Amino acid sequence: MENENVMTMPAAVPQERCEAPRPEIRKHDGVFVWVALLLGFMVMRYCFFNTNGFFTTAAFLLTFVCSAVYLWLGGARPTARQWISAGVLCVFTSVFSITASGLLHVLCFLFLTAFQFWWVQAVCIKARFVTRYFGFDLARTLFAQPFFNFGDAFRAVRAGKGGKHSAAAVTVIVGLAVTVPLTFIVAVLLSMADEGINRMFSEITDRLLDIDFFDLVPQLLFAFPAGLIIFGMLRADVKQKLYPLPSDMYYHERTQRLKKLPELGVFAGVTPICLLYLLYIVSQANYFFSAFSGRLPADMAYSEYARRGFFELCAIAVINLAVILFMLAFSKRRIEGHSAALTFYNTALCLFTLFIIATALAKMIMYIGEFGLTRLRLYTSWFMVLLAVIFTVLLIRGFVPKLRTAAVISAAFIALFGVLCFSRPDALIAQYNITQYESGKLEKLDVEMLCGLSDDAYVVMLEHYDTVHGQQTKWYNGEEDYFDYELEARINDYTYTPFKSYNISAQRLKGLYEARENA
Repeated sequence: MENENVMTMPAAVPQERCEAPRPEIRKHDGVFVWVALLLGFMVMRYCFFNTNGFFTTAAFLLTFVCSAVYLWLGGARPTARQWISAGVLCVFTSVFSITASGLLHVLCFLFLTAFQFWWVQAVCIKARFVTRYFGFDLARTLFAQPFFNFGDAFRAVRAGKGGKHSAAAVTVIVGLAVTVPLTFIVAVLLSMADEGINRMFSEITDRLLDIDFFDLVPQLLFAFPAGLIIFGMLRADVKQKLYPLPSDMYYHERTQRLKKLPELGVFAGVTPICLLYLLYIVSQANYFFSAFSGRLPADMAYSEYARRGFFELCAIAVINLAVILFMLAFSKRRIEGHSAALTFYNTALCLFTLFIIATALAKMIMYIGEFGLTRLRLYTSWFMVLLAVIFTVLLIRGFVPKLRTAAVISAAFIALFGVLCFSRPDALIAQYNITQYESGKLEKLDVEMLCGLSDDAYVVMLEHYDTVHGQQTKWYNGEEDYFDYELEARINDYTYTPFKSYNISAQRLKGLYEARENA
C-alpha cells in the first residue's frame, strides 16, 4: 500500500546560465588592433631593445596620438585639464631626444608608460587629475585592466569586415604566437650549426629591414603581447561602462575594516619611538648642527660625515613613513573624525624627519663643495628633496584632512621629475666639476668618473678639452690618455650601433669632435 503522506517534489526547472555582459565591438576596433600591434613593435624596437632618442620620442608620441584618436572615435572627450596633462606627457617624451643618459631613459620610460595608461583611464572615468585612492587605481590600471581585455583583440578582428578572412587572420595570429618561439629556437640552432645559414638569415633581414636577424626576431616575438597590452589599455573606455573602477566608498569601507587596533595602544607604542628620536637628536646635536654651520666635526672626515647623514636619512625616513602609515591605517579611533592625538604624533614624526632631511642635505652640500658632484650625490640630493615634499604634505594633511594628498604629491613629483630630466644631470655634473676646478675651488678633477657618464658629459668635457686633458691619466696601455681613448671609442661606436647617436647630445658630440679633428 502506498504511503499517501509522502510528498512529491516538483521537478527541477532548468535554469538558464547567466553570462557576464560582454563589451561591444565597434567598427574601428578591428583597425586599431593592427595599429596596436604596430605600436607594440615600435615600443619593443625603439623603447626596449634600441632606446635611440628621436625614434623613441616618436614612438611615444604616436602611441599617444593613436590613443587620443581611439578615445575620440569612442565618444570620450578629454577635459581642458586632461588636455593640459596630455601636453605635459608630450613634453616629457622629448627627454629621450635631448639627453643620452641611459638611467634617465629607463626612469622616463617607466614614468611615461604609467602616465599614458592613467591618462586614458582618467579620460574614461572623467577624473580631474588623480583619484582620491590614486595608488590603488593606478595599480589596477597598469597591472589588471590591460590583461583583462586581451580577448577583445581577437573578437575585434573576427568581427571586422571580411567575415571568414577576419577569422582566418585571428587563426594566423594565434598560430604565429605559438610557433614563433619554437621557430626562433630552431633558427638559432641552425645558425650555430652552420655559418652559411647564419649569413643567409642576416643577409635576408639586412636587405628587407636593414636590421640584424637576431635583433628582429625577439622584437617581433615581444611585439605581439605588447600590442595586446596597448589595445587592452585603449579598451578601457568600453570596459568602464561594464566594470568601472571601485568607488571611493568601496575603498573607504575596505580601509575601515583594517582599523582594529585601539588608538590608545597604538599611540602608547609610538611614544617610546618618539622619545628615542628626541634623545638621538640631543646626543647627535654636534654632528647635526655642524652641517647647518658649514663646519666639520673634529673627529670625522668629509666622506664619513656625508655617508652617515645619508644612511641616517634613509633609515629614519623609511621608519617614520612606515609608522605614520601604520597609525593612519590600523588605529581605531574612539570618535569619528578629527583626532588630536593622531595629529600630534603625525606632526612630531613629520617635523623630526624634515629636520633630519634638512641636516642631511646640508651635509651633502658641504661634501659636494669639497669633492664635487657625482651621479650618486646628485640623485641622492634629488631624492632627499622629494622626501621633504612628501613629509611636508603629510604634515599639512594632519591639520587639513580634506587636502587632496594624492593630487598634491603627484603634481610635486611630476615637477621635480621634470627638473631632474630637463637639467640633464650628467651634463650638470661635468659642468659643475670642471667649473669648480677651473676656479680653484676643487683640488682635483676626477676625469675617470666623468668618463663613466653619458654623452651629455662628453660634450661638456670636449668644450673644456684643455682643462680635462691636463688632469687625465693614461689608459691601461700606458700610451693613450684616458679621455682621448674613451672619446675615440664612443665616436667609433656610433658606426657599429648608429641608434646611440640619435639624440641631440650625441649629434653635438660628433659635431665638436669632427670640428676639432678638422681644425
